[in-house]
Amino acid sequence: MTLIKAILVASAKSGRQGFIRNMPGHCAVFMPRNKKLLVSFDHLGSIHSVPPRLPWGFGLAEEMGWSHLGNMTKQNDWFRHKDMFTMYRELRDDKFFRGFDEVVFYGASMGGYAACAFSIVHPGARVVAISPQSTLRKSIVPFEMRYPGGRKLGQWSGPWVDAAQTVAKTASVKLIYDPWWGADAAHAARFIAPQVEHYRTPFLGHRVPQQLKAMGLISTVASRAIKGGMRPLKFHQLLRKRHSDRDFVLGLLKLARAKGHGALVARVLQNGDLPLTPKDRKDLNG
Repeated sequence: MTLIKAILVASAKSGRQGFIRNMPGHCAVFMPRNKKLLVSFDHLGSIHSVPPRLPWGFGLAEEMGWSHLGNMTKQNDWFRHKDMFTMYRELRDDKFFRGFDEVVFYGASMGGYAACAFSIVHPGARVVAISPQSTLRKSIVPFEMRYPGGRKLGQWSGPWVDAAQTVAKTASVKLIYDPWWGADAAHAARFIAPQVEHYRTPFLGHRVPQQLKAMGLISTVASRAIKGGMRPLKFHQLLRKRHSDRDFVLGLLKLARAKGHGALVARVLQNGDLPLTPKDRKDLNG
């Protein structure tokens, strides 16, 4: 089924009008279902998705049965373009978001920044952001050196530039990130509003969604966080599965070795059940 046909079918079932808004650098797709709305934003890798391309979070919203406003990028500018500002002001002024009982803004990395930044248009919304940046404006985050292209492409002046500030009127913000991943942790530390909750994923790096997907956890973690049912204890219970994940174990042992605990690493490597390749073991022993 084509995306346009799917929107028409969903519109007929829900009684709401779906739409596609095509802009030079972005595309917004609204799929109506019920009175709960997921607003999602592409991440950096979305632009390279295999056709037919769908907005990030499309399948998750469908699985949950939620309405979905998916924001797709044609240029990785962190959604910092006047067309996006105009569209979200129009949706706000038309009271689009007020037609829903729940509104959750959701994204990862670049999309996590946008989820936090654009949540300002609907006070009381909730936010779920994975490994987000707070901004790329150099005067605010001089420590952020990873995205020169995004800094060049995006308009880092004007409205909603600092996502750590725009979340002030949200109902809750769940930040999911690796506290050992320097820049990500520095961005997370800038979110100081009292309703911000920190969900830490040690040694999973910046690509937390991909790591959780590899462990079979991304759908469970994301849906629980979006629905509001995720609590720290349950999150950490789910995350125990990382103990059998190669990337987690490898990252932990590399850090231990870098901190001067070579003897401890050597003892741990005597465990033949670790999810490591022979090359991993050789490199850690080297």
